[in-house]
Amino acid sequence: MSRSNLLARVQSCIRQHDLRGALEVAVALHRDNLADEADRAYRAILKAWPLQPDAQNGRAMLLSTAGRHDEALPVLAALCQHAPDNPGLWMNRGSVELAAGLLDAAVDSLETAIRLSPRYLDPYHSLCDALLRSDRADEAVNTCDRAIAAAGRDFHALAFKAHALADAGRQAESNTLLDHDKYTHTYHFDPPHGFADINAFTTACARFISSHPTLEANVMSTEHGKHTGELLLPFGGPMEALRATINEAVRWYLKQIPDDPAHPMTIWKPKEWKITSWGVVMYNKGHERAHIHPKGWLSGVFYVQLPDLINDPARKPEGWLEFGRPTLELHVKSAPSIRHYQPRYGAMYLFPSYFYHGTVPFKSEQRRICVAFDIEPVTV
Repeated sequence: MSRSNLLARVQSCIRQHDLRGALEVAVALHRDNLADEADRAYRAILKAWPLQPDAQNGRAMLLSTAGRHDEALPVLAALCQHAPDNPGLWMNRGSVELAAGLLDAAVDSLETAIRLSPRYLDPYHSLCDALLRSDRADEAVNTCDRAIAAAGRDFHALAFKAHALADAGRQAESNTLLDHDKYTHTYHFDPPHGFADINAFTTACARFISSHPTLEANVMSTEHGKHTGELLLPFGGPMEALRATINEAVRWYLKQIPDDPAHPMTIWKPKEWKITSWGVVMYNKGHERAHIHPKGWLSGVFYVQLPDLINDPARKPEGWLEFGRPTLELHVKSAPSIRHYQPRYGAMYLFPSYFYHGTVPFKSEQRRICVAFDIEPVTV
């Protein structure tokens, strides 16, 4: 449905006194980052239902995203006063205070959200950042531990913790969590059954991804490129061979890592798992911003089409896989330890899903196509 049609639907819902329907459309526009349209929808709702709290909250967050924190904060403060037991409102208030640089206020608001809903994880993550920005790194580490204790496997908190430890001067503990020698491995695979060689397999995969109906630009962390939805469903074609190859790689990886009962990769090692997989097509200046995969236990990537520059020593590390650079949303002060891995055909790179990773931008008219995947625990 077009943007204009969605806005028309908001007006239709208002005429029918359907507040719920109007809010659903406004939230959908907001979620899709259509800020102008979402703002118009929220304002239309507020004209019909003055002081409606959900519309006020949504519009306040839009104002904050636009840098208008001084307009957003009084609205959120009033909402928290009228609904003091709503953890989502305290979370939003804390995130806006954090964006505005009001660090002490943000800490108080986020702690309130945690007290109201201890298993609500977003406030822990924002609180960790607020504490790091306040030079309270040990407290940030403790906040990550609190999140993990409350919810069990929280690889978002674990990723934050690994870098907060370095800020706290606890480098040895950080190194244990981010030990690439023990936990980043390269699986070299043979051509799957039904393919004469690796080139035949990668060519089939590249063709499958390039024509995938879900291929879309500006998705997830991909810049100057496109990203597919789930590759492995429906069954058939080269994706059956891909599924078998990934499962072989996971079984191999499980034999490579140490059996350390104190390490999260052992604590949450799955007995059974499911695979989620997607394709990424990058063009000139393409790259992946630093990110993690919080739903996964293990993540991996392999390459099915590479620009020639990948093998040019004078261009390294353009287009290479990069580890160790945390997201800009986490304001760590310690220098990151960066590692680069050169993409190669027939090589699958496997690493813990909480390791921050991205790619180095490259300049080429040739495409760079990869298959990425997560291993999500079903039982541990």
